[in-house]
Amino acid sequence: MSVILSLYQQHKYMIRTFAVAMSAVTILASCASHSGPYQPATRPEKIEFAHDRLDVYPDDVRKAPATLLGTPVVWAGVILNSDAHEMDQGGKIMVDSTFEHHYFDWVQDTKDGDLMLSVSPRGEGRFKARWYLDRTIYGVSAHHAEKFAKPGRLALFYGVPEKIDPDGTVVLKYHYLRMIGMDHFTTNDFNYGRLGEEPMCASCLMCKTNPPPVKTAKSATTR
Repeated sequence: MSVILSLYQQHKYMIRTFAVAMSAVTILASCASHSGPYQPATRPEKIEFAHDRLDVYPDDVRKAPATLLGTPVVWAGVILNSDAHEMDQGGKIMVDSTFEHHYFDWVQDTKDGDLMLSVSPRGEGRFKARWYLDRTIYGVSAHHAEKFAKPGRLALFYGVPEKIDPDGTVVLKYHYLRMIGMDHFTTNDFNYGRLGEEPMCASCLMCKTNPPPVKTAKSATTR
């Protein structure tokens, strides 16, 4: 599966490069940019990225929970809300977050040396998770944790589906999280669906049949 996904990512990267080039010709892009395969930021993320499934989505889990609960996945989600609490033991902060899932093609853009991820405006509904920060390492409080995980930021969330709430929200067990701040991602540039299922096009520039893009949420990577 990893070989197939790797080949697909290369193909997707070529499509993205073509779309960016066409957009640049159309609107005369004013700054240098580069696209390439997504690069995990830390060693723990590299480990997760190497074995977590990119081709399993929230609707798959909703349709076949008996088969997919317990399967390691990584999903891109824009944070809707976060509630943090300092734990009495262990020196940790517990954070409960709810996310709106968005399709991500696992292509990383660099604009003027800064990270920029072009996430699709579409996705497959909500998921949520309880995750943790070590306050003895980061020196943060629950208040700082809620600011770190504030609404509008993008999370690349690595975890395992545990259950499905009555309203359809998929609950993930936390493995790892990479937070992307609001200056380093957008949902306006490319409109696409699942890996391998739909062609990609530049929103509002190359595909007139796309629905209007959602409001841009851009973000600064915080590690």
